[in-house]
Amino acid sequence: MKKLARYLLVLLLVLVAGGWLLLSLFDANQLKKPVLGWLNEHTELDLAIGKLEFNPLHPYTLLAEDVRLGDWFRARQLYLELEQLSPLAGQTRVAVLDIIDGYLHLDRNAELALPDNLANITVAELNTKNLTLAWDGWEAQGASLTLRDWQPRQDGDWQWWSDLRLDGQVRQLSHPWLEMSQISLEGRLSQRQLVLERVQSRLFGGLFDSGLTLDLPARELVLNAPRFSHNRLQFDRAPALAEGWTLLLNRARLEDLSLTSPWLTANGIDGNFRYVEWQGQGLPEARGEWQAEEAVMDWLRLDAHQAQLTGSRERLGLALRGKAYQGSIETELSWYPQQGRLDIDNLQLLGNKLEWLPDMNWPVPDVRIHKLNLGQGELLSLDPALPLSLLGGQLFVADLAWSADQWRPLSDQARLEGRWSELAYDSLIARQGQFSARLNDTLLLLDELDSEALEGRVRLSGSLGLYPPHQGRLQLEGEALELRRLSNWLRVERGFSGTLDIRAGLAGEPWQPASWAGSLALSGRDLFIERLALDDWLKNRLREEYPQPKQVDPALAALDLDGADAFLYRAELQGPVAGGAWRLDGSAVQSVRHLLAMRGTLDFAGGWELELGAINDQGCRELAVRLTDSWRAPRLRLHQPALAEPCQPWYQGPVPYPAAGLPGRLAEAVRNLPREP
Repeated sequence: MKKLARYLLVLLLVLVAGGWLLLSLFDANQLKKPVLGWLNEHTELDLAIGKLEFNPLHPYTLLAEDVRLGDWFRARQLYLELEQLSPLAGQTRVAVLDIIDGYLHLDRNAELALPDNLANITVAELNTKNLTLAWDGWEAQGASLTLRDWQPRQDGDWQWWSDLRLDGQVRQLSHPWLEMSQISLEGRLSQRQLVLERVQSRLFGGLFDSGLTLDLPARELVLNAPRFSHNRLQFDRAPALAEGWTLLLNRARLEDLSLTSPWLTANGIDGNFRYVEWQGQGLPEARGEWQAEEAVMDWLRLDAHQAQLTGSRERLGLALRGKAYQGSIETELSWYPQQGRLDIDNLQLLGNKLEWLPDMNWPVPDVRIHKLNLGQGELLSLDPALPLSLLGGQLFVADLAWSADQWRPLSDQARLEGRWSELAYDSLIARQGQFSARLNDTLLLLDELDSEALEGRVRLSGSLGLYPPHQGRLQLEGEALELRRLSNWLRVERGFSGTLDIRAGLAGEPWQPASWAGSLALSGRDLFIERLALDDWLKNRLREEYPQPKQVDPALAALDLDGADAFLYRAELQGPVAGGAWRLDGSAVQSVRHLLAMRGTLDFAGGWELELGAINDQGCRELAVRLTDSWRAPRLRLHQPALAEPCQPWYQGPVPYPAAGLPGRLAEAVRNLPREP
């Protein structure tokens, strides 16, 4: 009996040892192919496994390599350790699930059709190492995360966003307009909200530290007390949110930020935002303040400044104070994007040195200026088409609006006032000037413009209609104006100099000379005109015989005039203006040897019909010159009328006969002069 028992014990040990040996040599890969074939045939898993390690002695442990599930999940290794498997109760509890070098595309994932005995699945701990996640243009690389207490399946339904705890690191998070790296996070998923108590990362070359809440049902992303430090933000286009999403920032802190974009560049930004709410379209609702070392938007540049922002979806309010263009700036602005309107509630500029650049434009179609005050400003134009500079400029503007390419008043107080120390346009310079103007619904009223100009004094007043036909009125007085500077500026063929007084009172359409009416008077002294030999030309014509009116070639006459220069001691041109024609009554020019009187009309549109006369010391005309047709192609007629005895004076005006003029009958005296060799 004892021997039998011993044999049975030995046999049992041999069987146990043999079974253990057989199970140890068990190769699960032999069953992989038929099992996967059956699963993929009877389900929609599309599962593939490169290598499988499984030991029946440890039935709750599994290691799979080169795992692929459809086109949305793959992993180099997948380790599974079960804590509980109760198929009859439909309960499966995973103690540990490790995913090594995995890839998961959330936009392509599909719900797995599993049998009823896997109705409830709970994962105590899920670990990822070097996992890549992709969804909706986002990609997270190198994610090493730990998820705890996760139940992805309940009562046969998948609930991927069920409650869990998570922490870990992500090497890089990328999006077309955002890139973060070295991310560490800690938080939970609760009621389909991802709540991260703290997220730390590298962001645009700086640091980012914040609490974060991602509310999927509400499509809302909330950053709680975010801190942006030393970030260098760069955007080729404006950031965007997916449709229907909202971004919220609570108590945001900015430290030494810089921003580079096609529309704005700013450096050294420090500030705080109490809140920001942005729905991806239009303006954010925001309240905050910041200071920056510089900011550049197109041609507008600000140096060190402080700003306060108050924004809603309908209005963006900005209060700003700081330095700009080597001076100071203080302003309050309101931007209404739905109306495309900018309100300048207050703008104070002091000591600024402004530059006008070629192709400079103002992109806002509707601007309302409630108060603008510029003091001790300078302006330099770098545009060759606008050679302008200004020193010591002062400007005050109140209640003016620009819209539809038209200025209009905002109230009865709409006005402009200004002063300058020196205003230069090319070589023309005006000093110590001032002006004041008003604007009503139909007229721009220039009450006064007074300045030193052309070494003399200019005073101007008048009005201009805002709407067609733009009727205008002008009162102009110029005293002792030096014509040499005007000659240099005009760069005319014949240079000139001298002193001129001007008085004008005109009304009409500015760009329609035929509508001008009023009066115009020019009074010149000591005038010099290059290559206009008036005295020689008159002397030669008086020597010739023109008993009857005779047409003369104007080209030959002009060539004859080109021989020497002209000195005019006095010139008086005056008369009424009607229909764009200036009627020269009582007008004359005194040269060194002759007095040339004028009658007729000078058409501002480019024509003339003038009677000129070489006058003797008795005021009688001895040479009649008639100019007709256009300025550029004139018709010229000469005549020496017979004189009665005594002669009838043709000119009796303020210009006297020249002291060096020939006495008596002029033609006779000229002919008696010895001819030059």
